[in-house]
Amino acid sequence: MPEFRVRFLPDEQEVVVDGSTTLLEAARQANVYTGGICAGEGICGKCRIIVRQGEVEGESTDFLTRDEIRHGYVLACKVVPKSDVLIEVPPESRLGGYEGLGRDDEQFRDFAGRAAQPPAVEIAPLVEKFALQLAPPTLDDPTADQERVLEAIGKRRPGPMQMGLKIARELPFALRRRVVGRSAWNWHWDGRATATIGLRGDLNEVLCIEPGDTSGRNLGLALDLGTTTIVAHLVDLATGTTHDAAAKYNSQIKFGGDVISRINSARQPGGAEALHQAVIRDIDTLIEDLANRAHIARGDISCVVAAGNTAMMHFLLGLEADLIRISPFVPVATSPPPFRAAEIGLRINPRGILYTLPMAGSYVGGDITAGVLASGMHRSEELALLLDIGTNGEVVLGNRDFLVACSASAGPAFEGGSISCGMRATAGAIDSVRIRPRDLTISTTTIDNCPPVGLCGTGLIDTIAEMLLAGLVDRSGQFRTDRVTWRFRLADYDHRSQFILVAAEASGRGRDIVLTESDVENLIRTKGAIYAAADSLVQSIGLCFADVQKVYIAGAFGNRMDIAHCIAIGLLPDVPVERVEFIGNSSLAGAKLVMLSRRMFEEIHQIRDRITYRELMVDPNYMEQFTSACFLPHTDLARFPSVARQHAMR
Repeated sequence: MPEFRVRFLPDEQEVVVDGSTTLLEAARQANVYTGGICAGEGICGKCRIIVRQGEVEGESTDFLTRDEIRHGYVLACKVVPKSDVLIEVPPESRLGGYEGLGRDDEQFRDFAGRAAQPPAVEIAPLVEKFALQLAPPTLDDPTADQERVLEAIGKRRPGPMQMGLKIARELPFALRRRVVGRSAWNWHWDGRATATIGLRGDLNEVLCIEPGDTSGRNLGLALDLGTTTIVAHLVDLATGTTHDAAAKYNSQIKFGGDVISRINSARQPGGAEALHQAVIRDIDTLIEDLANRAHIARGDISCVVAAGNTAMMHFLLGLEADLIRISPFVPVATSPPPFRAAEIGLRINPRGILYTLPMAGSYVGGDITAGVLASGMHRSEELALLLDIGTNGEVVLGNRDFLVACSASAGPAFEGGSISCGMRATAGAIDSVRIRPRDLTISTTTIDNCPPVGLCGTGLIDTIAEMLLAGLVDRSGQFRTDRVTWRFRLADYDHRSQFILVAAEASGRGRDIVLTESDVENLIRTKGAIYAAADSLVQSIGLCFADVQKVYIAGAFGNRMDIAHCIAIGLLPDVPVERVEFIGNSSLAGAKLVMLSRRMFEEIHQIRDRITYRELMVDPNYMEQFTSACFLPHTDLARFPSVARQHAMR
């Protein structure tokens, strides 16, 4: 099989592959992201690349217009090289590489203020350091070193305690200095040492005994292992203060944009290990970045507390993930015990502990139990709804009396998938849209104020809501072609009607940024799945949305959401706006609460035990509710009185 050189622009990465290797796989080998979210299945149409030089072969016309094909566009997953080729990854297909995200990225919004401050909890961290000053042994008090140390620690941290053989062997050298004499060394008692104690199950384990006082250097790493982004906060375990934050795109994206695609990739030879190593390398990159900026050693990090969905936790720990996707959807573990971080390759203190937050089921993970903990809904009398909106839309309903949860496969529309000009929330993504009904003047804003190159999730919601309220689409999502005054915004490409949001000359991609009726249909299905999931939970306990007193929106996605627009399209129930609260990265907030409070560690396990998980795929009413929700905002407009009033005023 002949081999060819593939060069990718603008990354300036190069790889040599044989003629049977798709350009998507070549991009993976070159560590270049090409936008695909379906793991090469050819069903998302997002791995668009431009062949600038050379020849390729393969069927690549699906998802592409004639104009794009004329300009050299192909789908990376569908073509193989037939010569040396020069490939350009266009702006809409880029993710920004695999380096750390910019300091102005969405993931850092919370850190700038309240997230850097100690949480409102009594500081009693999972891992503590105690400076000890021990009296020397004498003939009258010949207490052994181990018992002497354990007694001193027990006065500071009561409870059952254990010390491993490795630590016991080091005790004489931590408590004494050896002075070399004429023929041998002599022991001189010092008695000053620092003990590092970590919670392991019901025991306090002595992790380390160091000579001198190092109690001022005890740090923890809180991790949010998101499907798209991994975020890390470096936390002072003594004060609860967050020193710094770092984030990067999850390198597993090259194996698929959603967890099911990644699980399928893990089924391939070597796939599971590749996914595991990808996330370990990402975390290692963040640790290195944070340690360098804080001028600390990796050994000063005593513990890691990780939150994420169930699949991400399985990839992190190297557990078999395949059973998550098939009935009866049984994970390997939902509450893994604490263990040495070094066992999975995390380079912190060699005896540092990794804690993973407990999961409620295959599709309701530790990020959701963390969200419940951070919101406090489990302690309140108010009936509350927690929504984590993404590819998998997780929903929790409850209060201090009960908690019930479910997950809906919403699809990738909010991540830019299945949308003609969709993209992730990165620089140049249109994140807000306004349409003036009188003259159809359109105003947009973009992330980082860059020239627009595509639509992210919030921009998509805004566009469809504004078009609906301006009477440009009907409630079924069809374009209103009878509105003569806006036909100049309509274009026909390959017999597909498209709404021109930004003309080519004003866009950063050199082509029109458009919205199609298929895009509207995909958004309707996505929002319908999330609304129907929440509706199912509320109805399952004999209530309605009017009984919900609080709606919590978790995740960075919520920071840019327009609540009124979310209600207008039927993503959120029609509740008073003041009842809706954005709680930011609650996954990370919950991880930090657990890290800093043994009481919170116990409480989050109680939350997990209290959650009743409902599997929507076996709920006979869910599909009916989903079908009813696939309308703007719903087939039953009476459910959305505020939207009905706006329709009546048109």
